[in-house]
Amino acid sequence: MAPDVLALQTANQELADAIANIQRAIDQIQQQQALHTQALLDIIRGQWDAAQFGAESVEAILVALNPSLQGKVHAIPFEPKR
Repeated sequence: MAPDVLALQTANQELADAIANIQRAIDQIQQQQALHTQALLDIIRGQWDAAQFGAESVEAILVALNPSLQGKVHAIPFEPKR
């Protein structure tokens, strides 16, 4: 009987670990989706350049989504003619 209980406990722990991993993946996807949505809003607003708009720029969000782009993304400041 004891091996059956041990097997069940092990299976339950593996299931709990799998659920925790899935939850972490869902949380990460939700964060990425929020960044994508913010990037689209910043594109519409013309907020490309991190030097001018800081964290509320498309450039900053691209780097947040993919840190390997740090120093490789060089947005050209957009100056609309009035």
